[in-house]
Amino acid sequence: MTKDFYSISQFCEAVGFSRGTFYNLAKIGKAPRVMRIGRRVVISAESVEQWRRATEATSVGEVA
Repeated sequence: MTKDFYSISQFCEAVGFSRGTFYNLAKIGKAPRVMRIGRRVVISAESVEQWRRATEATSVGEVA
């Protein structure tokens, strides 16, 4: 992922989630943060990176 902002659909496609999975994760606070630019809801590349690091950190504990 090398863009500045991603739509929810673009993010889901890149990580292999369905939109439903994204919204379920968002409901429990486990999805990347979103922001509104005009009428669009987007995810910043920074938010994606923070989400990835946090997800990796919790996954490491589960694997070991």
